[in-house]
Amino acid sequence: MASRQGGRRFECSTRGAIAAGRRRLARLLLGLSLAMSATAVPVWIADRKLPALLCLAVAFVLWTTWRMSGDLDVLWLEVDAETLVVQMRRRRLRLPLLAPRARRLTAEERDHTARLASNGMLVAGTGGFDSHLLGEFNLHASDLANAVLVETGDSRVVVTPDDPAAFLAALDGRTAPGAGALYSPPR
Repeated sequence: MASRQGGRRFECSTRGAIAAGRRRLARLLLGLSLAMSATAVPVWIADRKLPALLCLAVAFVLWTTWRMSGDLDVLWLEVDAETLVVQMRRRRLRLPLLAPRARRLTAEERDHTARLASNGMLVAGTGGFDSHLLGEFNLHASDLANAVLVETGDSRVVVTPDDPAAFLAALDGRTAPGAGALYSPPR
């Protein structure tokens, strides 16, 4: 999909372990928020104003946490001649594409990344990690099945476009000065 600035846009749909974790987190936070709100009513009726207000404050914090939990969800990626843009809900990250190298992650690397970014219940879609397989990298993911490692100078980032093959082709087809050749994953 083309964008207004002349770059090429790649959607990032949330699926897989990351989507399941988001659903679990939403159920947990909203459930606790509703429980605290429901608890505040009988406590208020029992003329215990301060504990009731505390219950409502905790409910508000839980609800706000739920609202903010998706702020770093990746919406799309955009590639132009000079930059890779990672568009999140509340933030836009621009990475200069100076002699980039990019490749799909192998199945072993994807599984390792999922374990690395997981706490057992949730798989993080965004964060900085240091791995014995991939080294130090930043993760901006929506579906680890489509994971692509992009290396540009000092930065290494794992992104997850819905169409990794087209994304790699767009990176390879750039006309920026100093554009490097892409490489494929080891087999």
